[in-house]
Amino acid sequence: MDNENSQGNSDKAQADPANKVAFVLSGGGNRGALEVGVLLALLEHEIRPQILVGTSVGAINAAAIAISPTLQGVRWLEKAWRQVTKKAVLPDNYMAMALRVLTGGSSLFNNKRLKDFLRARLPEKIRQFADIKAAELYITAADLHTGELHIFGIDPGESILDSIMASTAFPLLLSPWEYQGRQYVDGALVSDLPISVAVEMKATEIYAIDVGNRGRIKKSRLGVLHVIRQVLDASAYKRFIEDMGWASKLPKDRIHYIRVDGFDEVGIWDFGHTAEMIEKGHQTGVEYLRQLSSRSRSQDEKAT
Repeated sequence: MDNENSQGNSDKAQADPANKVAFVLSGGGNRGALEVGVLLALLEHEIRPQILVGTSVGAINAAAIAISPTLQGVRWLEKAWRQVTKKAVLPDNYMAMALRVLTGGSSLFNNKRLKDFLRARLPEKIRQFADIKAAELYITAADLHTGELHIFGIDPGESILDSIMASTAFPLLLSPWEYQGRQYVDGALVSDLPISVAVEMKATEIYAIDVGNRGRIKKSRLGVLHVIRQVLDASAYKRFIEDMGWASKLPKDRIHYIRVDGFDEVGIWDFGHTAEMIEKGHQTGVEYLRQLSSRSRSQDEKAT
């Protein structure tokens, strides 16, 4: 998230306060690289957000772009993603993992390495949501005890790093995150594509980037982690339908749903396909914008 122009070029974002473009980024683990490719396509076409909403890995990407909603900003994010490895964000110690299970730990891994990784990339002057000037940022997490969606960022004094840690605390793999006396888990468990947040924050146009694996039945995948993941994915699909219902709050031409498929058999913590994922996301984004432009021209021709 750290780059030389992290707060630069905010004039365009504020040029038309009546027009608020929002990017809504879903969860998906390593599939966040697919989001980066789509973001690259959008910024290349000078589509710049005034609002960023992210959950789970989408929270990480959303924070980076909110700090620098520019083509340079997304290129920095792309470079950062290409450097990510499992060892960089998770302990590579299976004995420690087994010990956590045997001693009643709440997860297979602790969150420390991920927190250190993110903190090292957060600009020194960016600590609270109020520190972000170029765009509005909202991060979602699930309250562990109530099951309700919590929106970080409404309170500008909240910690960005703690909000990301709360939103990425995927059950079983990573421990619930405690912040201000509450415990939070992965926001995707309540809303994997939080369009509702963008609507509530008065967005007038939404680009919803969906890289989740919902609804895909993988009969060949065995093991407790895959079973738990599939149960959560099936549950998330129902909530996804509810999320999409919020799209009706805006005119049809103001809602852009960009779905990126593929890489279904790649494990959630396998970062060996990041370059391919970024390229696939970019291709999908470019194709969506091409079709969007074609439809717009066709409507203009009919109008004349």
